[in-house]
Amino acid sequence: MKKFMKKVAFGLLFVMSTLALAGCSNSKGNDSADNGESTGDYSKLRVALISDTIGTEQFILQAYNAVKDAADEYGFKWTSIECTDTAAWEENTRAASNEGYDLIIGIGWQAADPFSEAADAFPETKYAVIDTTASNDKVTSIGFNEAEGCYVLGAMIGTAFPNEKVYGHISSFQSQATYKYRYGFEEGVKSVNPDAKFMYNFTNSYNDTNLAYEYALQQKAAGANFIFGGVNASSNNGIYQAALELEKKGTPIYTSGLSIDQTTPENKNIVGGVLKNTAACVNTILDEFLAGELKGGAQILGLKEGAFGVVGITTETMNFRNEEIITDEVMAAGKAAADKIIAGEIVIEVPEESAK
Repeated sequence: MKKFMKKVAFGLLFVMSTLALAGCSNSKGNDSADNGESTGDYSKLRVALISDTIGTEQFILQAYNAVKDAADEYGFKWTSIECTDTAAWEENTRAASNEGYDLIIGIGWQAADPFSEAADAFPETKYAVIDTTASNDKVTSIGFNEAEGCYVLGAMIGTAFPNEKVYGHISSFQSQATYKYRYGFEEGVKSVNPDAKFMYNFTNSYNDTNLAYEYALQQKAAGANFIFGGVNASSNNGIYQAALELEKKGTPIYTSGLSIDQTTPENKNIVGGVLKNTAACVNTILDEFLAGELKGGAQILGLKEGAFGVVGITTETMNFRNEEIITDEVMAAGKAAADKIIAGEIVIEVPEESAK
């Protein structure tokens, strides 16, 4: 009942906002109808980017910089709105819609619900979300093809550690969303080592570094020398700490980063990783919007679009390369796998986990 009343209240506020704007000039509708496509003049368009607090979070910063660069290039006006909690997401989505922005982009799962409700109340506004799927098909939902990048990383790790009997993986939750990572990685490793086995632990949290640390020690004790770091970019620190301690004991493990390049000379045991490029997602949204072609529904972007990649393979550089592990042969295996996926020679179809 509370959820129902919440939706009703949100809808009523939208209706009130719409009525309040009814007496305003209607010139905006004609300007946004062709998005400046016919004249190349986008100066009257307004774009809002809504996200969690940005800080130094590269996942959000990439999107922020992409909107900024596009605004500099095309001349549209834009603003960035930061949220501290779920209530702020609802309030800021409502405020941006009421302000008459032509396009509103949201980063992360928190955008899905408020954007879905807003899309019905403000049909003249375009809404797009990144790294989540909105329930309302009027919203453009941009997702990542995680399995592709994880396959490439798996091919690299299988080449780097070809004789391993078991490979480890520590993730946040056991869900279909994380299964895309696990399945892609498995298939990539097995393309080199078809008899490979895998062990999994789940922290059931996005921020439990202590449990990630304990699981890393347990997986090493069970025979895993490589552990895929799949909790999140920050909570993987538990795995990285375990790697440093085990290295000092002469029993090292090697691991990977998530979403951003986390390789570093301070911890040579982090030998690679997968990348989410929110800038590529923003550019896709803006390109379609400015061309008057942005449609609702889901889009999945992967290696071909530069949206989901692999450290050192889809990027020209990496923060640090442990050449003892990531040899030229390993790099060549990663590039070959990526090229085949982009060319359509390898197609990764992720089944439902329960169906496997």
